[in-house]
Amino acid sequence: MDFKIEKIKAYDDERGRLVVFLRNRDLDKKVKKFGQIYFVTFDKKGIIRGNHFHKEIREWFGIVNGKVKVVLVDIKTNERKEIILSASSKTYLRLEIGPNIAHGFKSISDSVSLLNYTDKEWLSTDVFPIEVIKKTK
Repeated sequence: MDFKIEKIKAYDDERGRLVVFLRNRDLDKKVKKFGQIYFVTFDKKGIIRGNHFHKEIREWFGIVNGKVKVVLVDIKTNERKEIILSASSKTYLRLEIGPNIAHGFKSISDSVSLLNYTDKEWLSTDVFPIEVIKKTK
């Protein structure tokens, strides 16, 4: 399955936390292209976002605030992986998701903010819905 979790050094002091989320040297030569950077927010517990995959885009996610459950499914093999990203964790994790890996995010805290970097600009023609996290009523 084309994903990677990397531990990243967090610098904590009395002012808060500083994390160098992604550097040029962290990127493989084939993905050293700038696409876009954006924030994703969840305004309450239980919100589901994503539930899709891309054929062209590679993404890197990091949590800024709160706690989220991530579900990944390889659309070719149906291999499934669940990950928890938590801003309060002592170890900061960066999640890299490759093309053809379906991904869904579910907030498990009252408020969540994610940082996202992509190697290509988002296009509606490269978003393929798939329910990897079931919506409950």
